[in-house]
Amino acid sequence: MTTSVDVNDRPRTWTARIRCKDGDHTLELTDREVVAERLLRTSRKHSFNPDTDVDWDAEQDPDRFYLPPQLVSLYETPLWDGLTHRQRVELSKRELCSIASFGIWAEIMLMQALMQHAYRHKYDSGHFAYALTEIADECRHSTMFGRMVKTCGLTTNRPHPLHYNIGKFVGAVYDPMPMFAGTLVVEEFTDAFQRLTFPDEQIQPLVRQVTRIHVIEEARHIKYAREELKRLVADAPALQRRAAAFGLAHASRLIAGQFIHPSCYSGVGLDPKLARQVAARSPHRRATMAWSFRKLTAFFDEVGYLDGRARDVWLKGGLLEAAA
Repeated sequence: MTTSVDVNDRPRTWTARIRCKDGDHTLELTDREVVAERLLRTSRKHSFNPDTDVDWDAEQDPDRFYLPPQLVSLYETPLWDGLTHRQRVELSKRELCSIASFGIWAEIMLMQALMQHAYRHKYDSGHFAYALTEIADECRHSTMFGRMVKTCGLTTNRPHPLHYNIGKFVGAVYDPMPMFAGTLVVEEFTDAFQRLTFPDEQIQPLVRQVTRIHVIEEARHIKYAREELKRLVADAPALQRRAAAFGLAHASRLIAGQFIHPSCYSGVGLDPKLARQVAARSPHRRATMAWSFRKLTAFFDEVGYLDGRARDVWLKGGLLEAAA
């Protein structure tokens, strides 16, 4: 490991080398306090209040999509071809609200984990202050998503009972490396979908406003998690890192299958079991999922989280594009 400080007493940075099966990887690391202070400054300038910054009374056009159609799970399948335009719009609405529901559940678990993380750091540090700032952001995001679902005329869904009950115990366990890595799995997926959604003028205005807020604020959360994961990986033994990466790869496959609740399909007159099978086999859907995780998997490759057997799990799950 090498360290460097410039002559003007600027923040300390350093490099660390981790050993992976495809060779050594060099990580560029930045002091926790430096990262936190930057994020806190940005938070002061670019934070939102969904109660006032979203037009909750905006008209919802029954012919306008809630997600870009190419992001809907059944796009370019025979089932999609058999739907009317308004059924397709309805499916996009239900899938958007399903992803939002899953996001609320994931954010609640993240808030529990962040509280555990903050508890273990100095209470007057910037790193601690930003953890609490992110918790406040996530509180607003969760209420914003819940209000969006209700405004769309739907109700939120809980994940599969097994996953829901496992989630109850997350707050009792503190393991920061898989915590930050798992956070990135959900955040990077939703970020990819939302970056296509909020600039699209064909999408419902309400949805564009909500996704814009989330993209802007979530960029800080992604930065915080990435920088912390890099520092944790640099200090972890290779065996521990590979084991955590392998476990996360399997968890990511499960998570990817939970974004779309079966009620999305029954709500437009489709058999949920058949629709899930069709979506899972769809080349377009698999390509879309791999695309949505592309920034994350590139980062995971950089920090050794695709090392060993983990890469194969991501590939088999259709979440990682095969190398040319």
